[in-house]
Amino acid sequence: MIEYKNFIYLDVYKTGSTHINFLLKKISTEKPVRIKRHAPLTKGRPFTWKGGKLVFATVRNPWDWYVSMWAYGHTVENPLYEHIKQGFGQEKLNELYEMDNPKVAFPKWLRSMHDPAFLAQALKGHRLPSSGLMGFMGFYTYRFMRVTMPYPEIFLRKPFINSLDGAVAAQKRWAMYDVLMKSETLDQEFAEFAAKNGKQLGFVDRAVEIINKQADKHKNVSKRTLESYRDYYTDELRDLVAKRDRFFIDLFGYTF
Repeated sequence: MIEYKNFIYLDVYKTGSTHINFLLKKISTEKPVRIKRHAPLTKGRPFTWKGGKLVFATVRNPWDWYVSMWAYGHTVENPLYEHIKQGFGQEKLNELYEMDNPKVAFPKWLRSMHDPAFLAQALKGHRLPSSGLMGFMGFYTYRFMRVTMPYPEIFLRKPFINSLDGAVAAQKRWAMYDVLMKSETLDQEFAEFAAKNGKQLGFVDRAVEIINKQADKHKNVSKRTLESYRDYYTDELRDLVAKRDRFFIDLFGYTF
């Protein structure tokens, strides 16, 4: 979460959060009052929750999200890479992140991200392996819910959530955002958001102009070698994400 005086941004990992954070520094008249990157609102505000502030979040097509997460690869800002390295060693890491061979490496990585046994070893000591959710819930669904619902360390687990239908119902009831923007149309939606709410949120008068100007420079920093995220998928992998991350299909209408 990134909190300002009048609003809070729930910065879900790999949904355009770096771009939004950059823009907020450009268009906000005040500095953030609290920053807890990629964390739930209740981690920074455990008792007051929204406190009357407008809360917004960003979301991304789940198939595209996984490609971006993989292509981001071995960077100093990617803790998942380090977790896999610690859990399995350099040889396994090289196999999963063979960036010059995406048709082989990405399928191995994606299957691993949906393998409860793999995640239990890679994320040893983290809440996901002990949550009881890995049997039916995709990694992205878990990451998104962890940022957008209250007290995920308590409620993002069995017996509170027992199925994907239960996850969808929990999101509908407990989602902490008032506004949700899609990564695919982020610049347009954020400009419209600024035009409508900028004055009350403390944006500068030129906020929309600044957002539109930066839109031309906005690009995915992931190092992809294939033209489209669809090119990384076989029918089997497409269906794997559709099954385990159906959350995004049901709630936000995403399609492959």
